[in-house]
Amino acid sequence: MPDNPELSDAKRALLEKYLRGELPRAARTITQDPAPIIGEVRTNPSVLTIQAGGTRRPFFFLHGQWEEELSFHCYPLAQALGSDQPFYGLDPYLLDGRQGLPTLEDIAAAHIKAIRAIQPEGPYLLGGWCNGALVAYEMARQLRATGQAVDLLVLMDPEYVVYPASFRLYRGMISLAGRLLRLNQRKQLDWYLGLKYYLRSLRFKILRKKDFEELPFGDLLQNYPRLFDWIALGYSQSTPYSGKITFFWTEGENEGSVERASRKSWRNVEAKGEVEIHLIPGDHITSRTVYLPVLAEHLNSCLRKAQEPASKPYQGKDK
Repeated sequence: MPDNPELSDAKRALLEKYLRGELPRAARTITQDPAPIIGEVRTNPSVLTIQAGGTRRPFFFLHGQWEEELSFHCYPLAQALGSDQPFYGLDPYLLDGRQGLPTLEDIAAAHIKAIRAIQPEGPYLLGGWCNGALVAYEMARQLRATGQAVDLLVLMDPEYVVYPASFRLYRGMISLAGRLLRLNQRKQLDWYLGLKYYLRSLRFKILRKKDFEELPFGDLLQNYPRLFDWIALGYSQSTPYSGKITFFWTEGENEGSVERASRKSWRNVEAKGEVEIHLIPGDHITSRTVYLPVLAEHLNSCLRKAQEPASKPYQGKDK
């Protein structure tokens, strides 16, 4: 762990426990009526009750990790914010390509139903990481469209809002073929996954990489990143979010990295609306582990400012 004199003793001890894996697992609760089961897949998201109690309004965080054990950075993050800040982690909407996929709008609506079981009315405090940030953005858009206030929307290293041309080309080709051949959405998804898999395996063979593991096609229909890409590629943003957005970008991404490309895709959003930008040390992973206390300090500042009785007028982008 790097020597960082800016960290308090309490935060340093918390971080060391986190890195050693000594923090307990958060409690998991379903905060709505039990969701319907399709096969063995629960179709509605559940909520991690990470830190309850406190006098402040709850913060709802979409951690974006589809692998359960990777969501536990939420626990030290919540503790670092102080016991007075309720903190709920929203699990990703489970996807199964064999049963058909929802739209991003459907996913956001399901998450809104989950958070309203805890806090029926706004103003809401929302945040999301990576693909969770893109869902949080759509949640905020839907909430404002129905007259609910969103006092804080924090997007941390968000997934592409405009996907790269190569991704859009795949989807466009398959959609065109689907219309010509009258293919249903499931068949179009099969084609997309197959094309992506073939091109990836070809690339690995050309580069003679030995770490490419061939998967049965049925497993591709449960590959969360690929399925989420397909959903996000169909996201139209017909009516952009009109409220203030707070971006957390990491400093340690190299030119040409996925995270750097994601930031470029949000530039039009940054240019057109009211935004606040925070730069967090580390990369997509270490910003949540090694530099988690710094992340918590920035987030705590945003949460406190959003919950002040009379917030000062916003003066412009942070440097």
